[in-house]
Amino acid sequence: MTKKVKKFGCATTLFQCFSSKKKRVLRRAQQEEHLTPGSDDASDLHELRVRLIDAGRPLSPQSSVYLDALEHHSDHDSDLHSLDGSFSSLQIDGQYFFSCRDDASIANALEGVKLYPPVPTTEPDQLNKHPISSSDMQTLLYKYQHSDVSDAEEKKEADAEHFVGDAMEHQARALLSVTKEESTKAVEITNILLKELKMPQVKVRERGYPGELTDEELDAVKMFKQELTSRDPIYYEIVRSFSSVEKEAYALCRFLRARKFDVEKVFQLLDQAKEFFLVAKENNFYPDLEQALGFSRAVFLSQYPAVFSGNAKNGCPVMYLRAGNIQPEGVKCIVSIDKVDRYFWNDIIHNLCQLIGEGRKMNPNLVRCENINIYDLKGVSKSQITSDTFEMIKVGNQVMTSFPETLHCLLIINAPSWFSLIWSVVKKLIDPRTASKIEVFTSSKSGIARMNELIDDIQIPLDYGGSGPALSESASGMGMHNRGEQRTIVEYNHLFLLTKKQKPQSHEFTVGEGQQLALQLYTRCKAGVKVEIYKGDMDKALIVMDIVGCTEEDDQPYSMTIGTCAGPETYTLKLTSNSPGSFLVLGTINA
Repeated sequence: MTKKVKKFGCATTLFQCFSSKKKRVLRRAQQEEHLTPGSDDASDLHELRVRLIDAGRPLSPQSSVYLDALEHHSDHDSDLHSLDGSFSSLQIDGQYFFSCRDDASIANALEGVKLYPPVPTTEPDQLNKHPISSSDMQTLLYKYQHSDVSDAEEKKEADAEHFVGDAMEHQARALLSVTKEESTKAVEITNILLKELKMPQVKVRERGYPGELTDEELDAVKMFKQELTSRDPIYYEIVRSFSSVEKEAYALCRFLRARKFDVEKVFQLLDQAKEFFLVAKENNFYPDLEQALGFSRAVFLSQYPAVFSGNAKNGCPVMYLRAGNIQPEGVKCIVSIDKVDRYFWNDIIHNLCQLIGEGRKMNPNLVRCENINIYDLKGVSKSQITSDTFEMIKVGNQVMTSFPETLHCLLIINAPSWFSLIWSVVKKLIDPRTASKIEVFTSSKSGIARMNELIDDIQIPLDYGGSGPALSESASGMGMHNRGEQRTIVEYNHLFLLTKKQKPQSHEFTVGEGQQLALQLYTRCKAGVKVEIYKGDMDKALIVMDIVGCTEEDDQPYSMTIGTCAGPETYTLKLTSNSPGSFLVLGTINA
């Protein structure tokens, strides 16, 4: 059953919480549950109401909770919790609602979410009345750009901004909270209560951006700019990393938004980024990925499919991560953790900047250097949740320290029933402001519906029902954004996991007519491996290779060319090793 609700602008579905006028909602919930006012169960409902929205601070009419109401689910959806029972989430109307709890350690960051709510947009940036320029600081002021706005309109915008700030603070607080298992009764009462709550359409200012600043925020911008001229020059280089596509005023405000316009805290952030930025800068941020890693972008994406494809309605590039196709052991076969940052530096400095330029062709007024992420958890298994996976996330996070406020929003779709287990670990690696930008959908239908709100059909990949290029094409450079690299398509992708009990392993594959498939083996097994390829029903091997193992003491991956298989034909690949190990075999064609 689909439930119609009014949307918060073109951003996210937010529900107005409890005010004095909502008493009838409580009475209705009690009646539906056959609860007698004043009874213990009715008291539980009241306590739950307070607990869900209070989150450690006084109740206000602007308090709100956040959930997806695009697709209604049964009131009797069970609560989910991690293996040790320390984390729970409530599945409500297609989205997980994480129980709110206050946490003093993140209170300061949560305040930043409230002050500068990161609201997703679904339309191009509006042209300012006066051109923004850091050489004319008054152009950054709200009152200068909106001198014709009446007091009543300004108050309405301020009220909406305050409301949404509260809502997104709750969203972040909820996602970052940890709680004990909720009772089934509490889950049912919560479902009844929350599905009644609605929020009217409102328009919200994007605070903290040039043209929207207060006098106090402008003073912080001036101070930050002045301090950058007197401190280590590397700080300014980090701030201006996107200088080819981002004006100085927007870069300054982007860093300041990340730390509530506290200049000293921004420099603390820059201190964290400095060491890693310097190393990457010495290598020009690895412009030739194949030279930096020893393999093409397509090879990396075959094991870690995080692919940029198309631009959103607001012009932001969109990145899709198909988490179910991540092969942690495959990643280990091709690259060591100390080198994987080279991919992230290349992807941000050389790839994202070009994609933002593509977005500017769609929308000449595009000024934000941000991207939208879609994480598809379909097919994710617990075997993929390894320490290596999270080490890779940590590396990515360290690189992103140099690029704060570049995430516009993140949609997590097809969240599995045990998503809380994943999230209980992931949430430790992100800050509250990032959490406030995350929307989690348990179903493909509701997730894709949200995608269509943010992205035009022509920009959505075929994989998700759009008319844009398939993600496999974008990964090879055949889609909208050809970066000038050698376009490689990975046609064959198989991971052999050899054990002591089953040393030889075989796998059959087919090469299409007219294709020449180049086979490459990647591993870090020191014992080496014997490779045999059989053509059709032949008993005699077409190719036989004894690949000598790595003799280095450190556990570094290495690769070896096996040979080329021509189509049309069916082949059988057989691997034998004297030692257990992981062996990744990829077959590529050049487009």
